[in-house]
Amino acid sequence: MKIKIQANTNWLHLSAPLIKISRVEMSPADDNSFATTNGNKKATYTLICIKIVELCLLICCLGLIDEPATNSHLRVFITPRVMALCYVTFGALAIYTAIYLIMTLFGDMTPWRTATLWALVGFVLYIAVTALLFRDWSTTKDRNYWHPNMHRLDLVMATASISLVTALVYLLDVLLTIRFGVHGDLE
Repeated sequence: MKIKIQANTNWLHLSAPLIKISRVEMSPADDNSFATTNGNKKATYTLICIKIVELCLLICCLGLIDEPATNSHLRVFITPRVMALCYVTFGALAIYTAIYLIMTLFGDMTPWRTATLWALVGFVLYIAVTALLFRDWSTTKDRNYWHPNMHRLDLVMATASISLVTALVYLLDVLLTIRFGVHGDLE
């Protein structure tokens, strides 16, 4: 049996019949693209922008709650349970959002159902934190004793306000992720 291979062609000669060898063209993955295999870039970029806004608001909440939470030895502005819930909510969601953005930077997207679940958990936690911070602020304000340094009470109110805005951003994240996922714009 005589095998003859011709250069620059896709034909292989085996004695008499000609057999065509199929060829699969494989291109390397585009490392600069954030597009998913089934999705489009608009949906992906929109969710990335929302995650960046969420991370910025999370960092603001962490920075604002630290002073009233840690320096309340003379006067309690935030109850310990509310403080714990704030730190758990802000810290855990900041870590998740940072990991989500790093994964996206390397081209690995979280499935849309998982991202929706995380955003829904974030929304519920932020609603709880907002309600408890407003309650603590109102309870402290309604007491007849006013501490000379009201700066910490203002920080509690600012944290509660930014938490409310962050909860609304998480709700927007949930709605957009579901919309893009159901329409097939995300994998």
